This record gives sequence, structure tokens and C-alpha cells, in this order.
Amino acid sequence: MMFIRKHVVRIATVALFGLGFGAMWWTGASSMRHLIDNLIAGYLLAWGLYAMLSNLPRREIGKRFIVMTVTVGACFLSAEATAVLRFVDYRSVFGTFERHHALSGAGRVFDRELLWLHEPYYQFEADYEGNLGRALCLPRDASQRVAVRYDRNGFRNAADLDRADMVVIGDSYIEAPMIRDKALSTTVLADLGDRTVANLGHSGYGPQQELAVLKRFGLPLRPEVVVWAFFEGNDLSNVEEYPGKAARVAGQHAFWQDFWFRSLSRNLLALYFRPQKECVPNARIQEYQAEFNDEKNSSSPVFFAPSEVVSYPEETVREVQSYLRQAYELCRDRHIRFMVVFIPEKYRVYHDLSNVRLSTDELRSWTMNDLPRLLHRLLADLSPEIEYLDLTPALKAESRKGIATYLPDDTHWTADGHRVAAEAIHRTLSSGKARQGRQDFVASQ
Repeated sequence: MMFIRKHVVRIATVALFGLGFGAMWWTGASSMRHLIDNLIAGYLLAWGLYAMLSNLPRREIGKRFIVMTVTVGACFLSAEATAVLRFVDYRSVFGTFERHHALSGAGRVFDRELLWLHEPYYQFEADYEGNLGRALCLPRDASQRVAVRYDRNGFRNAADLDRADMVVIGDSYIEAPMIRDKALSTTVLADLGDRTVANLGHSGYGPQQELAVLKRFGLPLRPEVVVWAFFEGNDLSNVEEYPGKAARVAGQHAFWQDFWFRSLSRNLLALYFRPQKECVPNARIQEYQAEFNDEKNSSSPVFFAPSEVVSYPEETVREVQSYLRQAYELCRDRHIRFMVVFIPEKYRVYHDLSNVRLSTDELRSWTMNDLPRLLHRLLADLSPEIEYLDLTPALKAESRKGIATYLPDDTHWTADGHRVAAEAIHRTLSSGKARQGRQDFVASQ
């Protein structure tokens, strides 16, 4: 009878602990902190159950607990030490990039002002994957494999630069991690003018960060020309989002930020939160497509981002004007030519071309805002010495010939788009048309 009662008690104890484990994990984990708490609680509960059911002396159980905990801890700390010493970046090992958090990308380091920056001399190779193609579940293209390398400051230059004739500042359109080095607009600009051009573009940056890049990395190169590339697609939203992002990192320590995102702990935990379901193509992007006829009269699909015709209040554009004013004044005081280049969305360039057929009534109903002219006017209000170039006409002219200037499954330029942009900038700087255009625009107001 005693034997049966003892086993009933054991079974009941196991069942009770099992229900506790089930309740804890059935509710899931809403954050990494929550998941860590569950793991620690689960470990301690497992030892508690073992202690209750084991016939070993309590002292022996305690020793085993200490040995096991110390062993697991030592192995874990050894693995984390490789991240502390920068021998291993577990972001690369597990591929745990999260699109809502820039620092989760491999090879990025924390910066209090810029928020993130590429690690010095970081390099990688990857098969091409368009940002729209990813949303459409299209496979990577190994035939377009790209090798990317960054300089000592974390920018995409083939060699470290102490001096540059021209500095180009911008976001992913200038960095262009999906384009080979020789096809970059900055490389083509350098070849056209037989001069040294510094590529200071960084994916995800907005005007506040680009102004900081000019101060910290651009001006020390003592350039003769500074080209500021303004992309209408997200530079305005970046202006609105930057204060909140900066506030969230205020007071955070660079070492711990860099270690945490490289660490084994975070990247293992990130695997838990990675969606496990199969990729489902984004239905909206599938609808936002067109047929592009190239110079050989061959038709192929191109896709547009749902955000391509989003309008922003003029106050936001005027805030951009304030950063451009600061950049201009910094250049003016050093006798540096300053040019602002407007980069249009794909839809602005393609929507009314005769060789582009939009697929849906909704897509055909999109209307373009007057942002290029508004930006032009705001720059004219600052000074007629600020040179301005809208790339829309040049990109349209080449696209009308059947030469795709934008990637079909991405929001960025093709190699031809980079070539067209570089040629337009070089031509305008060489002819002085941008400066004359500024004066003519001011006179017409």
C-alpha cells in the first residue's frame, strides 16, 4: 500500500510540474526578456522536480546542480567570449537580421549619432535578392552575386581615402549593396571626371544622419564638390522617425550594444521569434506591377512599392531644408561647391512612358506630387549658389529607349540607372547648368 501511495505521489508531482511547464510555454514569449525568464525558470523547475523525485542525498543533488550549472555557464561564457573578442559575429552564423532593427544586420556597429554604421573593413558576398522580390517570395539570383567591402570608416570605397575631389552623400541609392563596385554611380563619376570620388552613402540613413556624415567624414576629405543625394522614397519619413530612434538609444553604451547584437544569446533568442511559416507573396505588391518593353521589344514585369506616392506635409520638407541649409553653409565657408540631387521613385520615372503598361486601374490612378519643384523652390529660398539637379528627366529619357534604369523586383537602380545618374551629375557639374538653373529659378519666382 505504501509503495502504491509513493508512486501516486510521484505521478501527481510530475503531472503538476508538467502542467506548470505547459502553462508557461503555452502562453509563449512576447519578448526576448520574457523568453530568457522562461528559460531560467524552466531550468530551475527541472532541477526542482529532479530533487523531489530522486532518492539521492540532498547534498549529492546540490553538488550535481552546481557542477551542471557551472559547466553550462562556462561553455556559454566561452562562446560569448568569441563575440566579445570579435572572433565570431553570430548574426552572420544564424542569419538573424530583423528588418525593424538595423543593428541586427551582420557587420554593423552602434553609433550614438548615426545609430548604426558598417564595421570597419567588413565584407560579404551574397546572391542578389530584391527588396520587392523578397516580399514576393522570389528566389535569390546566384548569377548576380555581389561582393561588398567597406573602408576603415564603414563606407563603400575600394580603398581608404585621406583626400577626395568629390564627396557623394546619400542612402542605399549611393551605397547600393546590390550593385557591383565597378557599376556604382560614384565609380562611374570617378571615371568620367578622372578624379577621386568618395562614396559616403549608407543604407537607411536620413538627412540628420547624412549631415553628421558630412561633418565627420566628408569635410575632412577636403573635397572641391559635395553632392547630396535626396531620395524622395524615404528621406522624408526618416526625418520624422530619427528623433524617436535617437531617444531610444540615448544613454546606451556602445560596447554593450555591439556585444549584445553580435552575441550568441541574442541571436539564439532571435531564432525563436523568427516566423516559421512558409513565405506568402505580398498580394498588394503583386498587383502593383507593369510590363516594361526593352530596346529589343521584349516584355518583362516590373513591380512598384505601395509607398511610392505617399505625400508628406510641407513642414517635413522644410525640416529637410534646415539640414540642407546647414550642409550648404558648411561647404560655403570652405569654398566647396554644393549640389543637391533629387532621386525619384521608380513610379515617377516609369508611370507615363509609352513602353510601360501599368497593370491595374489602381496603379494608373496614382498621382505624382510636386516634390521635385517644391524642393527646388526651398533650396532657392536658401541661396542661388546651391546647385540642384532633378534626375527624373535623365532617367525617363533612357528608360523610354527601353533601357531599364530600375531593378524589376527592387526599388533601386540597375547598373544602367547608376550610369545615367553619374553621367547627368558629371554633365551638369561640367557645364555649370545646375548653377545657372538655380539663378534662373530664383529670377522666375
